[in-house]
Amino acid sequence: MQSTEISQTFSEESASFGPRKSTFWIGLGIIVVVALAAVGWALWGTHARERDFEANLEKRLELIADPQVRLVETLMGTFIEQANRVINSELFKLYATEVDLLEDDVSLLVAGPLPGQEGPGENFSSLTGQLPMMQSLLIEFTRISGYLNGRVVNRNGTVYIATDATTTPLRADQKALVRLVLQTQSPQFSPLKSSPQGLVLEAFLPIFPPKASGLEQSPVAVLQLSKPVNERLNEMQGNALLEKGERIRLLQQIDEGYQEIVPWLPGQLQTMHPPFPLVRDGKLNFAPRLSVGGDKEVYSLGLPIVGTDWWIIVEADYDVVRESLRGEQKALLSIAGLLILIFGVTFGAVWAILVGSQERKLAHHFAHLAQQIDRQRQLLGQINNNIADYIVLEDLRGRYQYVNPAFAEAVGRSAEEMTGLDNEAIFGFDTAKRLEHSTQQVLADQESHTFNEAVYLQSKLHHLQISKAPLKDREGKVTGLVSVIRDVTDMVETQKRHEQATHKSVEALVRAVELTDPYLAGHSRLMGAFGVEVAKVLNVADLDVATIEIAANLCQVGKLFVDRNILFKSTPLTEDEKREMEQHVVHAGKVLHGIDFGLPVYEAVTQMNESPSGSGYPKGLKEDQILLPARVLAVVNSFCAMVQPRAYRAARPVEEILEILSAAGDDYDQRVVTALKEVVHSALGEKLLAREVGPA
Repeated sequence: MQSTEISQTFSEESASFGPRKSTFWIGLGIIVVVALAAVGWALWGTHARERDFEANLEKRLELIADPQVRLVETLMGTFIEQANRVINSELFKLYATEVDLLEDDVSLLVAGPLPGQEGPGENFSSLTGQLPMMQSLLIEFTRISGYLNGRVVNRNGTVYIATDATTTPLRADQKALVRLVLQTQSPQFSPLKSSPQGLVLEAFLPIFPPKASGLEQSPVAVLQLSKPVNERLNEMQGNALLEKGERIRLLQQIDEGYQEIVPWLPGQLQTMHPPFPLVRDGKLNFAPRLSVGGDKEVYSLGLPIVGTDWWIIVEADYDVVRESLRGEQKALLSIAGLLILIFGVTFGAVWAILVGSQERKLAHHFAHLAQQIDRQRQLLGQINNNIADYIVLEDLRGRYQYVNPAFAEAVGRSAEEMTGLDNEAIFGFDTAKRLEHSTQQVLADQESHTFNEAVYLQSKLHHLQISKAPLKDREGKVTGLVSVIRDVTDMVETQKRHEQATHKSVEALVRAVELTDPYLAGHSRLMGAFGVEVAKVLNVADLDVATIEIAANLCQVGKLFVDRNILFKSTPLTEDEKREMEQHVVHAGKVLHGIDFGLPVYEAVTQMNESPSGSGYPKGLKEDQILLPARVLAVVNSFCAMVQPRAYRAARPVEEILEILSAAGDDYDQRVVTALKEVVHSALGEKLLAREVGPA
């Protein structure tokens, strides 16, 4: 009915156009041509100016960054140049070479022989007598050169000359750098560390034997020097080339990520997580991107300090440096807009005279239709007012066009006040960014999606299930989005309490196992750590990773019910005792049966002693009859059992254990054994073994 009335209105009006049609199309054509020409000219001008602006800014940032790189490289070069007085000293070379020949006796050189015990020989006595003199020379060198301390370390990591009162052992990171110097035969620098004396840089330099000795020219010791560098680093912030909005940042890579070096601030080092990748000795190309701190958009460029994990990054605030460019672009656009406006106003004035009366008739008719639409909107509003779920209608810019009373009440604002606002105004910047991602997904797929979000409503955390769907017109064009939101906070909290209760149950069972058998203390924890890393190497599903982690902690629970005399027996078990020990799997199954983990934990624990060859227990399962988490646990359990001591034997070497597992053939899944080797030989694997088992 309404469509028919509108069609009739336009049909009647079109008959009155007559000769005015040609005038309309000619005028419209002129406006379009002028508009396209003006817009094209403005776009060409703005793009050309922006290219020139970015090219000049890139050259400028390079000019700022390059001297800073040379400053840091000079600092390190000075370090090495001063240290050459020691490492190139024939006296230190000869002494270090003779100490190196002592091998394991170097500890006696530092601590001295026990009362009544003689040194290894005449040469040892000579080295002992020279030690105070060598220490005095090193102390004098560090004092004159402005170093905090210095040490000479042999190839086994033992400090035998030091400027400190006591020769404290090296830290793990210092030992790693000593090994790296010995391997590369070149100086190495540690990451900067904060100290009461300011930021301290540690250098590790190789000491070679005298060339006249005839020995192979590989390092026999390492010289470690520490020096405060605040004064030199502070020079970076005083760069006269810096302009408004520009800053220089010095980053260093550490095990946990990255640190920004800020000696002029409390703490001196700030942990950073740059939103872009940094590659050792690789340049960070000039581009607009997020800043190092991820808090704002900048133009940035980074240069590496060659041979180190340091980078000089120069940033220019995007909004600040583009102020002049924006002014020029606005001027071009204003001129183009003025041309379009002049022609548009002229044509509009002429056309308004021709069609004014007819438009008034159409306006009256559309006002009538608007009243009908308003009545329909009121009816729809009454329906939405009684729905408990939240309903939101957004346009393509993300601005609210309608919210129902339930949502307005949850937010704590009136529906009228929220009209025209967006997600950022309601939820804040971070939440709005997350919601924007889902919006873009709906618009890209042009179909509805349901997802879960945690948001704060009136300072209280709520868990929402949001269903978003595109809103389309008659031609199928997307004009906005409609969201139906359900508050599932109570359900989520209930699920969390269930998970926490399960986690506490697991912890209680693990403590009970460790209290029963002291040799199992840490076994479950080490199994879990290695099991998770092996699973990641195998690229298994996340559910399998979670299953491995929980099952590893619970796999020994059945030993609570095994005779303690068997558990603690210091000699190999008899066949009957082995059969009784194997019953721990049955006991574990009885304990875990019926517990709802939401994962196949029960199956993983009861199958981890099965073997792909069918020789395992308790059911003799084969190959794919055994779950993948159970096969992973079988390999990791055997490894962790052999790498740790037991009442009846000592711990076995790691490489021997890996050979045993490989030689076992079908008794273990060899894909898992291969993955375990990769983990054990990785830096993380070495840390796990060092923490739980001790140094190899």
